[in-house]
Amino acid sequence: MRLTKETEHAIEALTYLGSQKPATIVEASMLADEIDVPRPFMSKILQRLAKAGLVRGHRGNPRGYSLAVSPARLSMRRVLESMEGEDLFSRCIFFSETCSETNSCPLHDAWKRVRPLFRTMMNDLTVADLAARK
Repeated sequence: MRLTKETEHAIEALTYLGSQKPATIVEASMLADEIDVPRPFMSKILQRLAKAGLVRGHRGNPRGYSLAVSPARLSMRRVLESMEGEDLFSRCIFFSETCSETNSCPLHDAWKRVRPLFRTMMNDLTVADLAARK
């Protein structure tokens, strides 16, 4: 499965936020510096995560972002679907542009059997799990 750089950095940002004390507010610029991402790109990612309800933006003092969901309750499935689309676990990961139920690729049937297991794994893996490994 190929994920976008935006998703990769979103996971890094959420992992960083998940490794902080609960309700810690981190400035977008600090997050960008921490995971070595250009600040405008980090701001775009955080806006998308906020729209999905995964982070909360704070204005005033302190200004920044915090997790909107407990890291132990924030599954990687929810993160991935927020960034890559809700159909992520139903589309083909090999030939996504041309593969479908009616026009299947050579690996379609194998992925169809693995897909539910992968979805369950990502549902069980949380931001807290990733933060604990940091």
